Amino acid sequence: MSGDDHIVAPGAPPVGRAAPWARRWAPLAVIAVLVVLLGLAGGGGPGTPLDPAGTGPSGARALVLLLGRYGSDVRLVSAVPGPGDGVAVVLRDVTDSSRRGDILAWVRRGGRLVVADPTSPLQTAVPEQVAGLGDHHPQGDCPALGLGPVHQLSVGPSLGLRATDTRSTACFSLGGDAAFLVAAPVGAGTVVGLAGAGVWTNQRLAEADNAALAVGLLAPGTAPVDIIVAAPVGSGHRSATGLLGTRVRQALVQLLLAFVLLALGQGRRLGRPVPEETAVQVPGAELVTAVGSLMARSGNREAAARALRRGARRELGEGLGLGPAPSTEALEAALAVRGVRLDPTVLADPPAAAGVGDDAELVRLAAALADLRQEVLHGPRA
Repeated sequence: MSGDDHIVAPGAPPVGRAAPWARRWAPLAVIAVLVVLLGLAGGGGPGTPLDPAGTGPSGARALVLLLGRYGSDVRLVSAVPGPGDGVAVVLRDVTDSSRRGDILAWVRRGGRLVVADPTSPLQTAVPEQVAGLGDHHPQGDCPALGLGPVHQLSVGPSLGLRATDTRSTACFSLGGDAAFLVAAPVGAGTVVGLAGAGVWTNQRLAEADNAALAVGLLAPGTAPVDIIVAAPVGSGHRSATGLLGTRVRQALVQLLLAFVLLALGQGRRLGRPVPEETAVQVPGAELVTAVGSLMARSGNREAAARALRRGARRELGEGLGLGPAPSTEALEAALAVRGVRLDPTVLADPPAAAGVGDDAELVRLAAALADLRQEVLHGPRA
């Protein structure tokens, strides 16, 4: 046995080719693995950041409990705070332009709005980048807002706020003109802007003076604190995709990807091309003979002969450019030009044609017509 020989078990696929079941199930196995990997990558998250009910590191449940401990009635509202409310906070801006206008109107009537989203249109200051990508620990005093106990914050990576109103109060410098807190009067009320809500997440609330900042801004007295959250489902302020949760959107993306991969896997045939069976090619002479024999069995040989001659004249006329119904004389002249001598009795209808006495004569007529078509239209047979 040479070095190139291989022992193959009976029924095993040839060497170098995968078994049919493997080719069939390989795309589905790949899709299953990708779906699992995407699920692991997208699952296990902390939920929506700054969710007042979220208990993960980025949630804000600890802030709600802290304010409640200091006597504040914390409420989650999707509408404008009531006329008797003194403090409202936007941790993450999920409002539309109409609600923002109503909220600012509430501030002008004397409310205090704390905006912890630096990119919110409710901010009175301008957000800007600050030097350094690591954690920031701004220091300073802000007695103008009743934040005497607050001296240092732990804000993590953060933007900065630059005041644009000369009446604004900026506290906790981040370098240059940027500050972490900027308060500006709006009508009879005040908008207090923060460069980020990270100070009030469950992960950072206990660091530095972050908790004192929350109590000083949001619970200076016994007034209720309204946390402005997203509008409820069906309010008409959110799109259909916005109503879906993060996990639902991830699942839909995974299903779409799985469908695309399945379509690609099923549409691409693996392995060597498989020849398909073609229809049986019946030679012209055999076909003519079969038709003649069929009509002969009906007992009307003359009708069979007429049909055979009519079909031959039509095929020859179209092939020679004489039309589908040429006369015998026109066919004779056209064939004479090509050097083919035509027996008029072969193509002529009775009484000029010879009669068909039995089945053998009908078969001979069909064979003669087939030979004539072959010679005129396709050339002599080899």
